[in-house]
Amino acid sequence: MVIKTKKSFKKSFILLPLILFLAIYNSIPEKITIFEGQKGAMLFGISAKADNYKIGKYDFSIFPHLKTVSVSVLPAAYVIPSGEAIGVKLYTDGVMVIGSGSVTDSSGKTYEPAKNAGVIAGDRIVAVNGSPVSDIDGLKRLVNAENGHTELSIIRGENSLILPVNAVYSEDTNSYLLGLWVRDSAAGIGTMTFYNPENSTFAAVGHGICDYDTNLLMKSHSGSINFCRIKSVKKSENGEIGEILGEFSAKNEGNILLNSETGIYGNTASIPDINPVPVASRFELETGYAELLCDVDGLGPRAYKIEITRISTSAKQSGKSFVFKVTDSALLEKTGGIVQGMSGSPILQNGKLVGAVTHVFVNDASKGYGIFAENMLDTTCMIR
Repeated sequence: MVIKTKKSFKKSFILLPLILFLAIYNSIPEKITIFEGQKGAMLFGISAKADNYKIGKYDFSIFPHLKTVSVSVLPAAYVIPSGEAIGVKLYTDGVMVIGSGSVTDSSGKTYEPAKNAGVIAGDRIVAVNGSPVSDIDGLKRLVNAENGHTELSIIRGENSLILPVNAVYSEDTNSYLLGLWVRDSAAGIGTMTFYNPENSTFAAVGHGICDYDTNLLMKSHSGSINFCRIKSVKKSENGEIGEILGEFSAKNEGNILLNSETGIYGNTASIPDINPVPVASRFELETGYAELLCDVDGLGPRAYKIEITRISTSAKQSGKSFVFKVTDSALLEKTGGIVQGMSGSPILQNGKLVGAVTHVFVNDASKGYGIFAENMLDTTCMIR
């Protein structure tokens, strides 16, 4: 038996209220967005309902002098939910470094020119000797233009660097080499979340497109979406995530303008002639029954039953805003739950778009994470 001393009780008496206060404090978002005519939020007795306030911005003091909550009341927003499978093509801003290696010269001696110069995985090469670089072929051409004497202009995170690199001549390739593995594009299958008819934009995927090797968000200068003809689905099972397999159509259906943490966004002239639905604020989302729209058999999007089990209304835009479980036997039979390519599938509840699929639970593919629809809507309004 462990007996607490008075000193232990005193520490607990001080620490527990402090821990509780910090938990409550951190759970209160700094910014709240609600839509006109929709349900708002209750924060310690302060009503922030849209029907109580006109369109505009209001500040509320929570824990005086410690935290202020900014409430924005916006006009009701309507979008067209999709669920269509799309092919995504993304072209990097510069050339992304995914690794480095050695180069052998004519004498058989090996060098690691780029690594020794300080180039690391995740760097983006945007210029060589002052000349802009947009793809791998351009990088090769510029490196060889000066007989291997190069200065690489690099973006690393938020910093800009210039690194001199002496490329090594290779007789095997008859060219100067940096000893780098690089990438200038990415392609894959995802799902269209919604169209915003207000400004002819789209939102898709629900999370950013990351480089496969570095797991870093790809900074893009351009990209496109094409509709995808689904050929088959590899089911998720035994801790292995399945995937949608298909081929891209030849027609470009939209241009990608932004690859962000909350998805891919762009403009399109192909807005479906379907009645739009209202976008719900995060405070309208409820645990319980909802529907997920997706296409997993090539017959077009259809609604499948899911259950929302947990919700986090924190202010940070996150791809893990809520948790859901697939309960529809038809979808479980076809896919085993969530598979790669379903990211971005719209989720509706009570006739409103509440969010989109982002990630799957690796050890239980029937469960997944979602992002609030209002977060994705905010971004479509920014890119017009």
